[in-house]
Parts: sequence; C-alpha cells; structure tokens
Amino acid sequence: MFFLFHKNKNKFKKQTGFSLIELMISIGIVTLVTGIVLVRYSSFNNTVLLQAQAYELALDIREAQVLGVSVGGKTGAFRKAFGIYINLDKPNTYILFQDAPSSGTDGLYDPGEEVGDIYTVDPRFRILDICVGVGGTESCSNHSASITFKRPDFDARIITDTATNPDYIKIILASDKDTTVQKNVIVYQSGQITVQ
Repeated sequence: MFFLFHKNKNKFKKQTGFSLIELMISIGIVTLVTGIVLVRYSSFNNTVLLQAQAYELALDIREAQVLGVSVGGKTGAFRKAFGIYINLDKPNTYILFQDAPSSGTDGLYDPGEEVGDIYTVDPRFRILDICVGVGGTESCSNHSASITFKRPDFDARIITDTATNPDYIKIILASDKDTTVQKNVIVYQSGQITVQ
C-alpha cells in the first residue's frame, strides 16, 4: 500500500489586508485632500456667487434696455428713457429709473424717478469702481453713472462724472473681503452688455 503524505510547505496561511502603517498613510492622504478641498471651497464658492451677482446686474441693465425700447412705464411717458443709476456713495445699491416728464430726457437720474424697489447687491460684495473707455484709453475716476436707453434704439446713453457717451462703461464688482476678486459688467455704447 501506498501512503500519500502531504506536506504543507507553508505552515501559516498568508494574510491579506492593510497593515497598520498602510492604514495610517491612507487616513493621512484622505485627511490632507479633505483639508485642501475645504479651504478652497470657500474661495470657489465666493467666486461663483460674485459671478452670479455680476450676471444679476447685467440682467437688470438689460431690463432697463428692454423697458426703454418698448412701450411701458408710467402713464403717458412711454417715450421717456429708462436707465440704471449707480453711485459709489452707496456701493451696495443701484436704481432702475425712468426720466420724469418734468425733468425732460436728460438721461440722468433725479430723485423720485425710481421704478420699483432699489436693487441691492449681496452684502458680501460691492460695486468697487466705475470705469469708462474713450478712444482706446480707460479711466476709473468716476463717482456715479447713469446708463439710459430710449426708443427706438437699443444704444446706451452713458453719462458719468468724467464723460458723456464714452465707448463703454465698466462696472467693477468685488468681494468685500478681498477686492482682488472681481467681475466686470461692461455696457458698450452700441447697447451690448457683457460680463467678464
């Protein structure tokens, strides 16, 4: 008779899984990545919200343009200009207005010409500056600006402290905490409105 002997060369079965060192390294990597994401999240969130605020301002300017070229507004004054007024004394607000018949269509905001409520900028942001472009040069020493639209043209009439009807106006929105984080709303004399 033959006896078959089976020798087990490995007396201990090989174990698979994480060692304590591998587990500690994995936890460290996950913690590091999570920390980086959380730190960058607030900056990313701030940038997205600032861009949304810039688009909201651009849409409000577009609303003034649509009202200006359509028949609407106060009774009997449908041919008057509609516009947006910005004043850096109040960097968290801007006003939609319609030129009152008594003041003529000068294209400037006068108290009492408001249409609806005063628009408010998110408190985390503010209108930092108003710049105008004339003949290829840009100046940013403006304190207030009126951007108006009047039938039948879609063209913008831009009036600031330093210029009347420049090539474009640039409204700079910035974060209150970090003014280097900015978005620009640009209105060209042709009536085109862009956000950069």
